[in-house]
Amino acid sequence: MQQTIVDRALFIEADDGATQGRLSLETAKLSEGFFEQLRKHPVPLEEAAIKALSNNAPALDVYLWLAYRLHALKGNRLVPWGALKAQFGTGFSKLYHFKNKFPGTLALATAVYPAAKVEITEEGVVLNPSRPPVTPRLLATR
Repeated sequence: MQQTIVDRALFIEADDGATQGRLSLETAKLSEGFFEQLRKHPVPLEEAAIKALSNNAPALDVYLWLAYRLHALKGNRLVPWGALKAQFGTGFSKLYHFKNKFPGTLALATAVYPAAKVEITEEGVVLNPSRPPVTPRLLATR
């Protein structure tokens, strides 16, 4: 099932003097469905991991995906290469180019999420149930 994550986004041209025509995200409105899923099933993220990957958008995307998926799995799940390319490799024209590049991106994401249990196979990537990147805090009862 595909789900829209962002309903609307506003980009502005960066005025850093170094790069012409570079856009920066100003605001984004999450879709209602995605927002509800996050509200019902919050995803704990490691702030240090986000900072470490902040200059590598593909690795950050993979980290967020793993954080969202792995702790909710009930059993092992194969994600085929075609599905991975559709989600993370739209800039690649050929699947074999993506297959050569993705393991490095996955390695960066799992370096900051050491509890992530994933395995690269000929068919794709096997996701295994894993602890979340951050141990959820229990809310104090009053």
